Amino acid sequence: MPPLWDGTVPVAPETAAQQRVVHRICARVAPEGLEIGVGELPPGGLQVWIDSPVPPAEQEAWVLHHRMAREVSLVGWHCEADQDRLLVLGWSAACLHNRVRLLQSGLRRLTGFEQTAQRAVQIEGQDPAAAPATEIVAATCASIERRLRWPERLAELGGYERSSGLAHLQLLLAQVIGLEAKVAAACEEHLVMARVLARAVCEHHARHGDLRRAQREVLAETRRWVHASSMIRGSAARPVPAGGRPHMGLAERRIAASVINHSVAGHGLPGLVDLDPADHGVTRATPATAAAAPRAGHAGREEGAS
Repeated sequence: MPPLWDGTVPVAPETAAQQRVVHRICARVAPEGLEIGVGELPPGGLQVWIDSPVPPAEQEAWVLHHRMAREVSLVGWHCEADQDRLLVLGWSAACLHNRVRLLQSGLRRLTGFEQTAQRAVQIEGQDPAAAPATEIVAATCASIERRLRWPERLAELGGYERSSGLAHLQLLLAQVIGLEAKVAAACEEHLVMARVLARAVCEHHARHGDLRRAQREVLAETRRWVHASSMIRGSAARPVPAGGRPHMGLAERRIAASVINHSVAGHGLPGLVDLDPADHGVTRATPATAAAAPRAGHAGREEGAS
């Protein structure tokens, strides 16, 4: 379906940036091999159409355009779709509120590291004896990142500065961008942990050659600090918001556990604080070889992270 309007006026930089974002989202939703066209729609907005020599059937096009409308509206834009095209209009307060709720829900789910730990020690079913540790760690982190889903969706907004001339929409956009930065940081903590655990499994396997045993040992060591959040929350001075418990990041768990309790020398995963329930709250600090792992920057890549 050709565009409704094909003018010759140069596209403004902010419109070109929006076109790139919308194209990334729609290309992710579209089936492989199906080209997507994105163009300007004066006096404001964008139009999206299926730009393939052989267009899909009418019903398939209708479904695809509505899928794209759903994904694009999750960014905060008002969308209209039919079997011919998708129209992306201005910011919608309702859509932005929905994005705030999605980000808050994702942030709550990202406070739990248990599932990430269990998947990380599986190292994607690879054999440490048959592949270099760096490849195994990279494959494990890539799998965790795909499962989180938020990193990819936040990356689609890269290079696009969101703004509005209306004060209430600008406040909502500021809230969205702030929550996105927190979600990106939380996702990075999961990826840091995945790197540490996958490498630990490879190191344990190199010592005794038993993969099952290496996975059990690493997971057992990890549970001591992964399940320490209730003790940390009970000692933290920060008040708990009305919506639920505060976000306990990976670094925060380690730091809070070492500050609240008295640290004594022990053994465990490198750079992580071991907190054993049998020690009645006494932590065992280990050499901080992973303490310098960077947290996420202030990202500015859905539903349901973790």
